[in-house]
Amino acid sequence: MRAGPETPTEVPRLAVVLGGVGRFLITTGIVILLFVAYQLWGTNIQEARAQSDLRADLDAALAAVADLDDPLVAAPPTTSPPSTSPPSTSPPSTTADGGTGPSSIPEPTTTPAPTTVTAPGGIDPEILRLFFPDDGDAMARIEIPSLGVDKIVIRGVQVPDLRKGPGHYPTTALPGNRGNTAIAGHRTTYGAPFNRIDELRPGDEIVVTSVQGRFTYRVLDPTVAYANRLDDLEGIGDGHVIVDPGATWVLGDFGDDRLTLTACHPKYSARQRIIVAAELVGDPVDLPPAVAAAAADLDTGGTEAGDGPRDSGSDTPSEVAGTDQTGTDQTGTDGTDSGTGAALDDGAGSDPAGGSTAPDAVETTAADDLDQGLAGERDAIPAAVGWGLLAAALWIGGRLLGRRLAPRWDWTRRRGEIVGRLAVLVPVAVALWFCFEAADRALPAY
Repeated sequence: MRAGPETPTEVPRLAVVLGGVGRFLITTGIVILLFVAYQLWGTNIQEARAQSDLRADLDAALAAVADLDDPLVAAPPTTSPPSTSPPSTSPPSTTADGGTGPSSIPEPTTTPAPTTVTAPGGIDPEILRLFFPDDGDAMARIEIPSLGVDKIVIRGVQVPDLRKGPGHYPTTALPGNRGNTAIAGHRTTYGAPFNRIDELRPGDEIVVTSVQGRFTYRVLDPTVAYANRLDDLEGIGDGHVIVDPGATWVLGDFGDDRLTLTACHPKYSARQRIIVAAELVGDPVDLPPAVAAAAADLDTGGTEAGDGPRDSGSDTPSEVAGTDQTGTDQTGTDGTDSGTGAALDDGAGSDPAGGSTAPDAVETTAADDLDQGLAGERDAIPAAVGWGLLAAALWIGGRLLGRRLAPRWDWTRRRGEIVGRLAVLVPVAVALWFCFEAADRALPAY
């Protein structure tokens, strides 16, 4: 007797639930691995693209400075009085009877003098911007030959800034100037410019190039660089120290001319900070006098082009005002070293050049924080959730679409699901990319 068609056995509900949970966990694991890959390699792509544009911008700035006839001196704005046409000396008109009538010469006219837009002190705003670029713009190039590092330094250390490369703390000295020049960078993501700074040794050279010149720094012995701060350190290496994220005193003025590099420590963690100090080889430079005067005028809320109060919406660099680097303390016009604020506490610091005591590191402004650009942006969380939900909806929708179309094409349900997911693979990948980008902004960066 021929057996009838087999009836499909009912799958236990527990098996269905466990199967769904298993698929969810596998999918979640794959997404997490993709996110890790994005952080390690995808962010490098973004940083490399930004560095390419920044390098071109810095080259243009260096060329612009080289093309200036006299970049150190800018002529003060002209204040010549308006031109007045002299009265005519021709005789008055004569009437038919020999008398004199009213003169036909028009009244003297006044021609306004041409006006030009300048920053305080007569500096062209574009020239001033070469020395004080806007936040997020290229301002210098840092090279560490022993580590193979060659990166463009951005002005600013906020999250968007450090995604482009190393960032300069705006309230610290300009490269090559008097005082402490501080630069922050990532160690594991976005190009990882400071990935191996723990390998630096005393005497290793760090070269920084800006519109003011090319400056060489040599790594200091940390026990000399922070001789009077040893109790505040959480670790000491051959050429670096480890500090707490709140140790903003490392950004202060130690009475010498140094470069300070900061990054997260250990790698893949933001629990501590690794600090490298290097001393300037040779004498520091001063800002060009005219540039220093214009910057100081902006810093004190002076006039613009000598006419009226300074307008916050002027063409001058947006961040020149309100930063210590624009003051005369850094320019050397008063003969003192640059600083970044009031004293942090009592005590004395060390002079790495000779070991003599010097004023301890002064406190940085409230804006200076070793967590800047590293703590993450809470505002990015909604975007990350939104893009993630969109990716999940597309993925599930592709599966359901495949199931619905399977009978129409005489496919098995499994084959339909695969085809449906392949159809939405590209939009899912795009949604995941934006999800990862937002999630990376929301999470601490290392």
